[in-house]
Amino acid sequence: MHIALYSRQTDDNGMDFIRSVLFFLKEKNNVLSVYKPLYDMLDDKTKSLLDSTFQNLHDLKTQSTDFLFSIGGDGTFIDAANLVGDSQIPILGINTGRIGFLTNVNRKNFQQAFDFLQNDDFQLENRMVLQIKTNDGSEIGIHFALNDISIHPSGESINEIKVWANDEKVNTYWGDGLIVATPTGSTAYSLSCGGPILVPSADVIVLTPIASHSLTVRPIVLPADNTLKIKVESRTRKFILSIDSHRVVVNDSATLTLTRAGYTIPTVRLPNADFYSVIQEKLLWGLDKRNGES
Repeated sequence: MHIALYSRQTDDNGMDFIRSVLFFLKEKNNVLSVYKPLYDMLDDKTKSLLDSTFQNLHDLKTQSTDFLFSIGGDGTFIDAANLVGDSQIPILGINTGRIGFLTNVNRKNFQQAFDFLQNDDFQLENRMVLQIKTNDGSEIGIHFALNDISIHPSGESINEIKVWANDEKVNTYWGDGLIVATPTGSTAYSLSCGGPILVPSADVIVLTPIASHSLTVRPIVLPADNTLKIKVESRTRKFILSIDSHRVVVNDSATLTLTRAGYTIPTVRLPNADFYSVIQEKLLWGLDKRNGES
């Protein structure tokens, strides 16, 4: 297999683990490629194991990459998803962070996880991606989100956020902002603001208000094939738009259009790592002494 490995800058403990992963994979006769900034942090002995480096999607396609391994937390995984884009290269998340909803493999079970992968004992989950653009197309540098797209005030004043779905008025939101989340993003920012947990395969999106000034306003789940149009009005004439972990200031004269992207992100799901067991482990979801749990 040709395996590409991606990670953000990490501490010495993280680098030790990355080196151990590379040595293990080379012993299994894999072709290895490493993200160039990570390659620059490796020692010469580890560098000698590698067949190539990559910096962008073009490199990954040219090298005929079979899998991309993301080592870190969910933020690292999202970076990796932006890197693979519409290439359909599957991502395996290896968690060295904290909660890690998207990175179910960890330091202890990595070798077993690779055996599953090598024996084709896995499934691919196709994760929905949101696409966003403005009416003039000039204000947003990054156009896709795996987790969520959210709107925040630029300054201390609240925003008035008007939302339409397929040209039908949904609501006008008064408050500190609004989150539009995919099923993947439902366990992230949206959940902390009272949004529902969505299974990854659900063909829906959720609109979750942030600190709504109207007590009657609650999160709402919409079909994923809806086209959302969003208009923001602010006293500062600007607002902050977050697209996953990236933030940009946008003029409130712009109209946002959100749709489901024309591609998905394939993620590797290994045996005994179904979604319900993951949220039970990560969130202690449904934990109840009456169920004989401790």
